[in-house]
Amino acid sequence: MQNKLNAIQTFIRVAEAGSFSAAARQNGMKQSAVSQQIAALEEALGVVLLHRTTRKMTLTEQGQHYLQQVRQLLSAMEELEQQLRPESQPLHGKLYMQLPSGIGQRLMPHLIAFQQAHPALRLNIALEDRLSDLIGEGVDVAIRLSESPPATLAARSLTTVETVLVASPEWIARNGTPQTPSDLQHHPHIRFSGVSPDAPLQLVSATTRVSVPVESAFRSNNSDALMQALEAGLGIGGLQTLIGADALASGRLVRVLPDWRLPDRYLYAVFPDARFIPDKVRKLVTLLTQELVRLQGTGQGET
Repeated sequence: MQNKLNAIQTFIRVAEAGSFSAAARQNGMKQSAVSQQIAALEEALGVVLLHRTTRKMTLTEQGQHYLQQVRQLLSAMEELEQQLRPESQPLHGKLYMQLPSGIGQRLMPHLIAFQQAHPALRLNIALEDRLSDLIGEGVDVAIRLSESPPATLAARSLTTVETVLVASPEWIARNGTPQTPSDLQHHPHIRFSGVSPDAPLQLVSATTRVSVPVESAFRSNNSDALMQALEAGLGIGGLQTLIGADALASGRLVRVLPDWRLPDRYLYAVFPDARFIPDKVRKLVTLLTQELVRLQGTGQGET
């Protein structure tokens, strides 16, 4: 059993490192020993996990599936062992979290503080707005912003995110203040590139909802880039109050049509498997949830 576990761990290292030689260096082993362990594992399973050539190594379809499953199994074993230890046992091991770039930047001090409080942890923080394959990429938890939770993954709602229309004071001085939603048709708009260029702008008030066709002057898949474009006076755009409270409070951006906003969205913590959420992941998500609630309550936030 121990030999098989060693072989599985070696297989994971080879898959993550991309080569037998790199995995051997990381594990302090000879390359021949790594090859022998993988060959023995393949023989025991009766499948080929890795395609090998003189130049590169790639996972087979069976290898991809096996990698996803054994990662979860080993994490579950580690979590079970940690639960059996005394409460004083420190959090440890790897924790891979993905966050939207703007929200991640605002929460970074708290992520760093969590690492400092638990030095045996090895945090891997990815700040990106794309939707990753949590299982395939080995992500422990992803923070995602959407109108509804993902249909195929376990998710926990963290907070509601309000998005308001804003522009720079300089832009307002040059172009005037729109008085109605239909006025937005005559002004350039700053938009997230994940939205179709032809999609109308959806706005809601206390009593109604409207769709307004707008022309995009600047598009980006990055919230920090969008806020820079807004502050530079390139047009009107939506701003998450969770991210943009500082810009609004300082006057770098001002609200446009304050009785209207974009439809609310929700911030979710998304997990690869609802059956198993490691304690270290739960504790980090709880910390971030508390901080998000505080930011929403005080108006100190991010984009």
